[in-house]
Amino acid sequence: EFSRVLIDNLETKLKGDPELKDSISNIFKGQYISFIRCKNVKYESSKNEDFYDLTLQVKGCSNLKESFEKYIQKEQLVGDNQYQAGEYGLQDAEMGVEFTKFPSVLHLHLGRFEYDAETDQMMKINDRFEFPDTIDLKPYILPKADHEQSLQYDLYGVLVHLGSVFSGHYYAFLRTS
Repeated sequence: EFSRVLIDNLETKLKGDPELKDSISNIFKGQYISFIRCKNVKYESSKNEDFYDLTLQVKGCSNLKESFEKYIQKEQLVGDNQYQAGEYGLQDAEMGVEFTKFPSVLHLHLGRFEYDAETDQMMKINDRFEFPDTIDLKPYILPKADHEQSLQYDLYGVLVHLGSVFSGHYYAFLRTS
């Protein structure tokens, strides 16, 4: 949350300078397409969206690769969950996201806190989660997307929360070399 507030404030302050107004978005902004595609008729609903960070799932994932796979996994809209496709009526469809651009600097947020409907409380997920020193994000971007920039990312920092949902401390581990 602090990172998001900081980036928003920097963008606001730099908007007044024509040379710097897009500098934050040029570094931190990525893009993806949210879509719903019908399987049996030619109908699609899609929206281009920007992001400055991605929240990746920890629960059920042991590492960064599995979290990215889950992020782009398509949800099937079938049976009682069919999609209303305008003049085509209810249709079987799939819903998901497709990355079209990753930023130069990628911020990943691990979804360690989640709402538990049974207890009506927030809970912290303390599952082990591994991330590599480097990751190639080429498998997660649309093949037709612009591939001029490198999709190889190096890990430079990890922010760790030690504690519970209600209290704790944050520790930053940085690789400065």
